Amino acid sequence: MTKWIDDFLALAEYKNFSAAADSIYISQSALSKHIKAIENELGVVLFIRSNTKAELTEAGNIFLEYALNIRKFSHELRFKLNKYGISPCICQLSIGTIPCLAESGIMEPLLRFQECYSNYSLDIQESDQNHLLKQLFQKEIDAAICRLDSLSRTQYETVPLVTDEMVLICNKEAFPFEQGSEIDLAGVKLEHIYTITNDSDIFRLARVQLNSIGFKKDFAGTFPRHMMIYPLLVQKGGCAILPRQLANLQMFPQLTYFRIRNAVKTQIGIAKLCPGNDNPTLYEKSSVLLKFFKNL
Repeated sequence: MTKWIDDFLALAEYKNFSAAADSIYISQSALSKHIKAIENELGVVLFIRSNTKAELTEAGNIFLEYALNIRKFSHELRFKLNKYGISPCICQLSIGTIPCLAESGIMEPLLRFQECYSNYSLDIQESDQNHLLKQLFQKEIDAAICRLDSLSRTQYETVPLVTDEMVLICNKEAFPFEQGSEIDLAGVKLEHIYTITNDSDIFRLARVQLNSIGFKKDFAGTFPRHMMIYPLLVQKGGCAILPRQLANLQMFPQLTYFRIRNAVKTQIGIAKLCPGNDNPTLYEKSSVLLKFFKNL
């Protein structure tokens, strides 16, 4: 029975034999046989089956609580036995991230997590904020490294890691100040302002920053990646409103950045979905990752 716990939990989560079978990489017929074998051993019906759904019975909900504990204790046992040389079970953890790992310093603790939990295989993929949140909802990724400012605390469990702020990036000839100096954006003549595309969270933050000084004009242009903006600033001038961590200007010595008085702040951290109302205690492997970062 215990060897098919993952099969039971997959069906309890997806409530559909086909989707559950795909999630654990077995055939639908094999999943059906495994569930039936558990039911025969227990002597109870765990699911009410229909053409499209498989809903937990009252007995199934009771078994769910114990199945979650069985899997939890199984993971903990593997962690403890791992240091004695027993071959661990590899568990893949899929993490989506906005383009920030190198600049934010988050890559180092991710590597430390991999060292501590060697039986976790990390699959890291990069995308924009909106796409990452969509992937979380569709359960295509387990957790996201993203900007936390606009996330609902009722929908997401989060761990803040880095605080950043919006800065002004421009040609060194524009202002005779030292890089990193603070300026009053309201006192600056702003022309030809650039930022990231308008479906991004950075666009929203840049717009909030400009609105705070009453600047209502449209951006001169937006780009998918910040590194596409810098050559334009070198060649044609203008300025960019971007998070400070993206002001990696080593390749562009003609450019500099200035801190903004009353700058809009942004937090980068790890987020995962809160447990669903249908199965609020359903085990999520991403909880291991969030717990690790909470204890840093």
